[in-house]
Amino acid sequence: MTSSDEAKGWTPILLEAAEKVRSRVRQILLSRLGLDVTGLKKLLDSSAQEAISETLRGAGSPARIVSEEGDYSIGEGGPYIVVDPVDGTTNAARGIPIAVTSLAASETRCLTGVFTGVVMDLHTGEAFMAERGRGAWRDGKRVKPAGAIAVMEALVSIDVSKGASIEPVTDLIREARHLRQLGSSALSLCLVASGVIDAHVDIRGSLRATDVAAGLFILKEAGGMY
Repeated sequence: MTSSDEAKGWTPILLEAAEKVRSRVRQILLSRLGLDVTGLKKLLDSSAQEAISETLRGAGSPARIVSEEGDYSIGEGGPYIVVDPVDGTTNAARGIPIAVTSLAASETRCLTGVFTGVVMDLHTGEAFMAERGRGAWRDGKRVKPAGAIAVMEALVSIDVSKGASIEPVTDLIREARHLRQLGSSALSLCLVASGVIDAHVDIRGSLRATDVAAGLFILKEAGGMY
C-alpha cells in the first residue's frame, strides 16, 4: 500500500478519534465533577486517551500507538500512531479555551515517516490536517505560511515556560512587538502553517514527538520550515 493510499485510509480514522476526544472533553468540562485542577487534568488526559483507543480498536486495523499517556499495540504491525490526547491540558483545566488533540500516522519510528496528521481544536472543533504530498488544510481550506517579514513587525509565538532560560531569545523578545504564548505547541505550529502566526519558538528543551508530530507535519505540508 502506498503512503497516499494509507493516508486515505487513516485520515478519516484520526478525524473520528479527534471528534470523539472533543466530545469527551466537552462533557467533562461542562460537569467539572468538583475536581481541582490536578484532578481535572488527569481525568481529561485519561478520558481522551480512552476515546482514541476506542476509535483505533474499532477501526479493525493493526497499529502501534505512541502516546503521551502510554504506548501500546493493537494487533501486529501497522503504522505508528503518535498521539498527544490533549495538548493544552492546563489551559483546559483552568478554563482557558486553548487546547487541541494531536494525532499523526507514520510508516516508521521517525517523524520523516509521517504520512497524515490531524490537530483538532477541542473548543471550536476546527480541524487542521495534512496528507503527504497533498498539502495542508484548515477546516477544508488549503493553508500556507505567511511570507517573510521583519522581526519587529512579526507575530511570534514563544514558549519559555517551565523554568526555561530566556537568555537565548532576549534579542527576539526585545525586538518583536507582538509576542504570544498559547500553551499548546501543536496549535502554535498549525497557526504558523496557516499564516496566522509568523513563527513559533520553543526553548524549553522538553518537546517530545507526541507534542509536535502532527503539527510539524502540517507545517511542512503547508510549505513551512522548521
